Amino acid sequence: MTATPAATHSTPGGAAFASAFADSADVRGIDVGNPALQADVASGADGRAHVLTVRNGTDEEQELFPEAFLPHGTDPLLFLGGASTTSERDGRLVARLAPHGIVRLGRIIPDDALTDRSQEHPA
Repeated sequence: MTATPAATHSTPGGAAFASAFADSADVRGIDVGNPALQADVASGADGRAHVLTVRNGTDEEQELFPEAFLPHGTDPLLFLGGASTTSERDGRLVARLAPHGIVRLGRIIPDDALTDRSQEHPA
């Protein structure tokens, strides 16, 4: 008897996040509460695509809870590149970055969520 595969979420084509890498993107450095980690969030001009990039500048593994650094959404964060392992702790996603590692996580905000601000939740 074989186990049924777990549900998986595939990363959409690169075009979905292209606006977060365009010259017109808003890129801002952020403080993730750990001085060993350098991070920035790039947001497309249309407000839909958001990409969190985190770099571990140490010789030790580092952890972070990435959800708080991207806009709230009901869809999961999508892995866009780099290397990290993830797990869940107390219902929150934990990203573990290897020494000198980098990870990119993204979130697409649906068009209807952009126009319906009543769905916003405080971080």
